[in-house]
Amino acid sequence: MFGVICAGREAQTDFQQVDNNKYGIQIQNGGTVNHIVVFLLPGATLDPTVAASVYFQLPGTDFQLLGALSSSKPSAIFKLKNTGSLVNDTLDPDEMVDEGAPQEQVPISIGISIEPINTVEQQLAALKASRDSNSALVSASAVKPTVQNSQQTAVLANKIIQNAYNYLSGFTVNNNMVSMNHFNDWWSKFKSKMANNPSFLDNLD
Repeated sequence: MFGVICAGREAQTDFQQVDNNKYGIQIQNGGTVNHIVVFLLPGATLDPTVAASVYFQLPGTDFQLLGALSSSKPSAIFKLKNTGSLVNDTLDPDEMVDEGAPQEQVPISIGISIEPINTVEQQLAALKASRDSNSALVSASAVKPTVQNSQQTAVLANKIIQNAYNYLSGFTVNNNMVSMNHFNDWWSKFKSKMANNPSFLDNLD
């Protein structure tokens, strides 16, 4: 009833029925698989009231939902990604992230469960919500260091300007002008202090 194609390989159609309305197949050398296509075989159909949930499993782990097939969607491409974390990417229901990379010689399992379409739609909605939430956490964590870095840069710039002002203000002439020679002297001394003590600005108010 079902078939699967791994990118760059021949189609496999030897799904085994493992339970009522449940089917499974093993794919060898899982570490070389990046994308799979799961599809209904020619002539096979699904009742409009049901859908076929597609799951992925690494040895020793639980099945993870990838997406689903239905009467209106007889095939789908799924991207098997290894980012090391579920929170690193925003994915659509036809994509998944696994927490462990399948090694080259490790078999991976594809499971299919035919369930009421309302149940499958709820599962897919929950999966998408979880991924959206994880993506939001990533965005929030990425913004915080940026804000902190900007604040630190502003503090550092203010200290450099204050140091230059304190030095050069003693050499002002008419209209508060300063000779470039004095500026060059300050710059040379500043670079020398930084070379001798890179943290000397931390001691400035």
